[in-house]
Amino acid sequence: MFRHFAIRDVTILFATIAAWWASGRVEPGSAWASGLSIGAGVGAAVCAYNLHEWGHLLGAHLTKSVYVPARRIYSPFLFAYDADENTREQFLLMSLAGFAATALFVAAFLLWMPQDQQAGRIALRGALILASLTVIIELPIFLRALLGRTVPRTGVFKGPTVGGRD
Repeated sequence: MFRHFAIRDVTILFATIAAWWASGRVEPGSAWASGLSIGAGVGAAVCAYNLHEWGHLLGAHLTKSVYVPARRIYSPFLFAYDADENTREQFLLMSLAGFAATALFVAAFLLWMPQDQQAGRIALRGALILASLTVIIELPIFLRALLGRTVPRTGVFKGPTVGGRD
């Protein structure tokens, strides 16, 4: 069901690793080195975003939430969450799993991303921008649900469901 997304995201990961490796094998300062380095940095940030989305999916799966896989391979989201069928607790845990994935990639990027390379600087800044967007966009929704208000409805829930209560 999510195999095509896994293939997509692993392909992005390997392309990023290949670009990073190749950027160190071409003439330093060349257009090729710069292009590969930029591609590797942007690719690493995209991988960080993908990890965040897989964190949400793992949280939804572990809480036996009802959700629908995204219909298109180029969707930035892996699934649509059915707020009407799931509990507030399921929503909160699904959200926390995405936040935890974000915290992991930011920590990993801060600890291990080589900042003496252009790719590392781009990757770290991209990851920090994405983490900031998570705080700006998702944290208020999470806090509304945490404080007992309704779980947000996306209006995109359609199709065969996955997961659910037993």
